[in-house]
Amino acid sequence: MEARTIKAKGMRKIIAERMSESWNTSPRVAFTLSVDMTHTLELLKKLNQDNTEKSRKVTMNHILMKVCAQAITEYEYFNSSFQDNEITIHEQVNVGLAVALDEGLIVPNVKDVANKDIYTIALETNDVVARTRKNRITMDDISGGTFTISNLGMMGIESFSPIINLPEAAILGVNKMQDTPVVENGEVVIRPMMNLNLVADHRMIDGAYAAKFFSRVKELMETIEL
Repeated sequence: MEARTIKAKGMRKIIAERMSESWNTSPRVAFTLSVDMTHTLELLKKLNQDNTEKSRKVTMNHILMKVCAQAITEYEYFNSSFQDNEITIHEQVNVGLAVALDEGLIVPNVKDVANKDIYTIALETNDVVARTRKNRITMDDISGGTFTISNLGMMGIESFSPIINLPEAAILGVNKMQDTPVVENGEVVIRPMMNLNLVADHRMIDGAYAAKFFSRVKELMETIEL
């Protein structure tokens, strides 16, 4: 294959600039937790059982958005940004979801997720993702985000370390769910397990604080009722 040079422009240029800025600005710390998805899968089935509206169909991403938003209300530094030696803790939890396009990656967000029910989150997320793929998003859709989720599990990825979407404080990477042998009460059983990867900005978030937040996310994923 003959070598060729492609000039970075448009969306690719903006992505390159923002990722370079994040990489050179944020001192990152990464964490991994394995979550038993048995409860979440049962919850998904329950939530969609009588839900006939396609626009309000609840997916794993929507539950993750709600769970993270709830945990963030308990650990507010995950809803902060750092600028000019000041930490700003934002009023609303606006959760972004990374959407892959042929031209690159866009992160639209849903506003005030912590105070919305799961069907409203599903409706608004499904709408903004559909509009993103049709190139019909607005500036409001892609501004004001305070926390991002990037899901590569559907592509078979088992672990990755996403780059923080500045000026946010953290990002959650979601991986492939796999049936895995685990030991419960001295017996080996098969459970649907999934790795989550959390990357946090160490300027605002220390390791122990991040570990408590992440453990809370895991707890909610394994027990929450919506």
